[in-house]
Amino acid sequence: MDKLKISLWKSVALHLVLVVLLAVSVNFHTPMPTPDLPQVNVVQAVAIDKAVIDAQAKRIQDKKDAEKRAEQQRLADIERKAREAEKKRQQEKERARQLELDKKRKADEKRKAEAAAAEAKRKQAEEKKRAEQAEAERKRKEQERLKAEKAAKEKREREKKAEDERKRREAQERAEMERQMQEQLQAEQAAQQRRRSQQVLTELQKYTALIKQTIQRNLIVDQSMKGKSCRLNIRLASNGLVTQVRVLNGDAILCRAAQTAVYKAETLPVSPEPDVYEKLRDINLTVEPNL
Repeated sequence: MDKLKISLWKSVALHLVLVVLLAVSVNFHTPMPTPDLPQVNVVQAVAIDKAVIDAQAKRIQDKKDAEKRAEQQRLADIERKAREAEKKRQQEKERARQLELDKKRKADEKRKAEAAAAEAKRKQAEEKKRAEQAEAERKRKEQERLKAEKAAKEKREREKKAEDERKRREAQERAEMERQMQEQLQAEQAAQQRRRSQQVLTELQKYTALIKQTIQRNLIVDQSMKGKSCRLNIRLASNGLVTQVRVLNGDAILCRAAQTAVYKAETLPVSPEPDVYEKLRDINLTVEPNL
């Protein structure tokens, strides 16, 4: 930029020298006097020329800057394209490497798969052979087992038959013994029942008499009742408490007096023996006044 200004100033100085020489030449050849040029105008012309020169210098410099920037941009584009080309080349190289690796990997996988298939086929053949041997052994053992089971079954059947016969005889003997014992027990129970029935009957007669005595003690009688009777149904609790008195038949006046006598007693004698009480809990008896 400084060199350009120096060149421009040199050019301006040269132009000024030429202007001065032209002016002097005009003074020598022209007889008519010319008025002196004002100094102000010369300075203005010089100032105008300097501004033009600066503008022109700026345009030149701007053009050079633009060309420089364009060149830098072109170089940058070249570098960018070179980088992109290098990147693409590396990518292609990497892709080719990956393809080669994939190819090798697939080849290895195929080889391993083939080896695995061959190994599996060999193992399958071995398994089949072992399975056939195991099946043959199983069938042999199964036959032995069936034979042993048949012999054991026949033995069990013989033993069972003998055991069944023994049990049958024992059951027969036991049944006979039980029959005899049952007959003896039934005979004893019948005798015991007869004895108990007699005892119950005796107890029943006893407590029936006691109940009648209790009623007689509470019975209010007069001569009009002489020769009359009343049939009552009396229900008793286990402690002898009278729960109900019902007239079955008989003289009305005597029956009312008999009911009153029973309720007045509230409780009547009962046996502590359950079987005796069972016959007393709902008893029918006849009340006759002692006149």
